[in-house]
Amino acid sequence: MKWVLRTGMGTGFRLIWASVVVSGIGSGMRYVALPLLATELTSDPRKVSLVFLAGQLPWPLVMLYAGVVADRFDRRRVMFSVDAGRAVVAAALALVVALGDVTLLVLMLVAALLDLGQRFYAGAWAGIVPVIVAPGLRDRGNSALQGGSVVATLIVGNPVGAILFDVDHTLPLAFDALSFAVAALLIAALRGNFRAYETQSSAQRGFRQQAMDGIRLLWGNPVLRRLVLLASLFNLVGAAQIAIAYLFADQDLGLSKTGFGMLVAAFGIGSLAASVLEERLARAMGKGRLLAMALVAASAAAVGVGLSDSAGLTGVFTALYGASATFWTVTVTTVRQGLVSAEFMSRATMTHKTFVRAAASLGAASGGLVAHALGLRSVLFIGAGLLLAGVLSGGRLLLRRLPA
Repeated sequence: MKWVLRTGMGTGFRLIWASVVVSGIGSGMRYVALPLLATELTSDPRKVSLVFLAGQLPWPLVMLYAGVVADRFDRRRVMFSVDAGRAVVAAALALVVALGDVTLLVLMLVAALLDLGQRFYAGAWAGIVPVIVAPGLRDRGNSALQGGSVVATLIVGNPVGAILFDVDHTLPLAFDALSFAVAALLIAALRGNFRAYETQSSAQRGFRQQAMDGIRLLWGNPVLRRLVLLASLFNLVGAAQIAIAYLFADQDLGLSKTGFGMLVAAFGIGSLAASVLEERLARAMGKGRLLAMALVAASAAAVGVGLSDSAGLTGVFTALYGASATFWTVTVTTVRQGLVSAEFMSRATMTHKTFVRAAASLGAASGGLVAHALGLRSVLFIGAGLLLAGVLSGGRLLLRRLPA
């Protein structure tokens, strides 16, 4: 990751980047450890899935309010408090596992609490980055953060977590707690005031009114509105395809669990490559063209996977899908940072994420239904068609209005 060291964005950015990477490694280990622990407690897939579901429950309840909190209070303190709290929760789980007292209910509670914290962390993080990174460097900064997160979570955290789990079930959880503690200390080392400036009329409004301000801002801007609609479509399609990915790898490709893990790694490698290239391509092509290309590439990747019977070829197309997702995510983030003022940045970001996360939930549910009715490969082909339709319906506005 030498490209991160030459970003030229100062100590503040390096501290944020290091915090994201360290906590990402721990989170990657936990993402592996929690379902493995659940399968040791029960063989009922319905009960195992409850642990995953618990980690998805907090977001509809708090996403918008997490944005308000980050816009009203010092974002550095919010991030520090959240990571410190998550370190305590993760350490408590490690202790419970070490004592042999873990239950499914405990795993569900921990998954919910950690995801709850992530919502507030994400809201504060969204507001800090534009403050410490100059506008001309935001493509580079967002790419470095996305690439660091992918490497930490998918390429390092997931496989190392599985290895440590086999050695001792408490190890990945203990490291998760330690990673949150270190991340909190890195955030504490940031210097400066990261509280957004509020107008007097805004400061007097209640939480619900301020949350609605974020929705009105996002929906009232034609570019931001188009981006959230296309991002929602992208995530709906992606979640539907992820929902059937393991079955597709097992039943259609005949891959083992290790083989499926290699496909996940291919996605991560593609994402990492895109995080290195995004800044150059955004400057060379313009952000609108890059966003349109990302949607077309994702559509092509879905068709390629759907037509493939080869594990190697599927891996190539999976890497392309990972690259397209990162091109989209990084570029949209940079565009939003350029269009939204500091006062509304966290609310606009979390409103965007609320729509996107809702679409992903819908996609995950619909993917299984479509696959049951029409077959696994149909999910890939239908998703590819939807992405192309999105380009045709919304791409022209992005090409006209987004600068290089």
